[in-house]
Amino acid sequence: MSSGVQDPSRGMAQDPSRGMGQDPSRGMVSDRYEPLPGIAGLPKWIWGKLPRAGRVAVALLPFAIIALILLLAPGIDESKDRRAQAEREQRAQQAAERVAQLRAEQRPRFERGTPAGRDVAARAALFASVPIAIQADARQRVAAGALDGPIRSVECEPYPRSVDGQGAHLDPSEATGRYSCLAVTRNVQATERNEASSIGHPYRVLIHFDTGRFAFCKVSGRPGEGSIGRHIPVPVPEACGGR
Repeated sequence: MSSGVQDPSRGMAQDPSRGMGQDPSRGMVSDRYEPLPGIAGLPKWIWGKLPRAGRVAVALLPFAIIALILLLAPGIDESKDRRAQAEREQRAQQAAERVAQLRAEQRPRFERGTPAGRDVAARAALFASVPIAIQADARQRVAAGALDGPIRSVECEPYPRSVDGQGAHLDPSEATGRYSCLAVTRNVQATERNEASSIGHPYRVLIHFDTGRFAFCKVSGRPGEGSIGRHIPVPVPEACGGR
């Protein structure tokens, strides 16, 4: 006899999936990833990730760099050559300008005194007129701003220096005499360790005793102790006893 209550499990198709565990991964994208390798394996990992075109580009990169260097090298060398040539020309121009300046500075000045011949006294008097002429010239240069001053005195000695220190003006057999002079700007007193000395502007002189004519030249270079006999970049003119 029926109870009037129907069993709900009867007459219904039961879902076979109900009551069974479902796979949560179905219908979902996997979230798994490949971890990065260590530093040592990183290049290989990157290489494996590159597409074919990328691998070809990386393989050709060294050749592209070499080709670029070969292409640019001639231009770089040419640019260096141009700069070097410009520097050489600039130095040559500066040297030429300096030589012209020094030659103008050393231009001979001519004076005429009383002919002395073989007369020793007259020769000594002619020699004594040389420092006066040089002092006037040096002071004119100081006034023009060409030399440092003041000019205190002028000292002269035979050139080249002789053992006895006597110049050609004391030897009647000499027709000419060469001398070095110094337009003194400062005197240095003697000390226990150093002798007295003079600082100033050097000159060179050539005297012709027979005619009484002499020429002097301001020797180029900075004034300094021992200026007489210094090496100069431009030769002393022959008119002043040079060469």
